[in-house]
Amino acid sequence: MSGYKKRERRQVSFNTEDAVERELLEFVDRKDINFSGLVKNLLFAYRMGHLAARPEPGMTPGSLPAGGLTDRSRPTAAYQQIKASGMPFDF
Repeated sequence: MSGYKKRERRQVSFNTEDAVERELLEFVDRKDINFSGLVKNLLFAYRMGHLAARPEPGMTPGSLPAGGLTDRSRPTAAYQQIKASGMPFDF
């Protein structure tokens, strides 16, 4: 037995007085965003070595292209590998 319950929760806090964190909060509050799936996908990509631990200096959500870091209409090889992993989540 691992000592974990069947379902475990982790919290994320956002400082609503910080413009960047407020923008991130507003993004994840959209109805079309599955926050849990998004976080799991990001953690899995990070664990697989496809994401850096920290964003590049000077990068803010406002400096990203409208579609984010990647164009989801053309999935990257890393994205395909994560999707093919069989992990039960999507965002």
